[in-house]
Amino acid sequence: MNGQHSEGSVTDRRVAVSTLGEAMLRLSPPSGERLRECGELRVHVAGAEANVAVALASVGVATRWTSALPDTPLGRRVADSLSSAGVALDTVRWMPDERLGLYFAEIGSAPRPTSVVYDRTGTAFWSLSADDLDWDAVCDAEIIHLTGITAAVAPGSDALVLRAAREGRARGATVAYDVNYRSRLSSAETAASFAVELAPYIDLLICRAEDARDLFGLAGDPPTLANDLAKKFGIGRVVVTSGADGAVAWWEGDSVSAPALPTVGVDRIGAGDAFAAGVLWGLLDGSPGDALSRGTAMASLAMSVHGDQCRFTAEEVLEVARGAGREVRR
Repeated sequence: MNGQHSEGSVTDRRVAVSTLGEAMLRLSPPSGERLRECGELRVHVAGAEANVAVALASVGVATRWTSALPDTPLGRRVADSLSSAGVALDTVRWMPDERLGLYFAEIGSAPRPTSVVYDRTGTAFWSLSADDLDWDAVCDAEIIHLTGITAAVAPGSDALVLRAAREGRARGATVAYDVNYRSRLSSAETAASFAVELAPYIDLLICRAEDARDLFGLAGDPPTLANDLAKKFGIGRVVVTSGADGAVAWWEGDSVSAPALPTVGVDRIGAGDAFAAGVLWGLLDGSPGDALSRGTAMASLAMSVHGDQCRFTAEEVLEVARGAGREVRR
């Protein structure tokens, strides 16, 4: 681990949300073209937790993102993208002799699905261990946001996520966990087992309805799934998403729901991260209703633009959440 350093000194600024995970560059052919035939690729900064951090910072929520980046032009591109949104990067570890992960995304339109090819083996993030981080700085936040993607991305990264949850809980932070299952990164059994291990430290669980069924063997409509997940894991706040059917929350004994918003999507990748950001924003305000309405609004907005990131202001998000948007502004 020689030659590594953090990006600047550790800030003394406490943030509302602290995230931890890997960032990548996404390369996509133009709309309507296929990877094996295209002559050019569009480049976007990507990564679930980085997407959440950018979306939150864009609405004015103080956010920190912790990771490892190669000290290369590609690593700097990631850092520039996040810092331009206002995300604190003081806990990022810079590694001079490592690489940045990539993934290639071919955006589909019915009946052709979106397809993804990963190139993220042996990246800078793979070299990051729990002992490399200043946990006092990483966990200086009201909420620690973690995902199942990070737990599965590299050998030993599950231990990193578990350590983050433990350190966050020990410092009084609320721990949020998005199951975010990826079949190309781990088996359903492994992902489910890790969620069970992490459960004692989780305060808010976000889970797709299909993941509740495939990983945990639960059945029923979204309200039933949310209630059953809360009982299964002993968690007071659970949010279940169900695509076009919207989202449901089991929130300290109450059930709350929000419909998905009508959307003409140009790029669906990153919508789940935008939804998670909206939920965390509502969690900070203590409102399950706001959590779901902001989440569905941010997911809808994220699908309206190319790329993984959701860069909309609080005013823009709340206008969509209230249904008060105008088709043309002039």
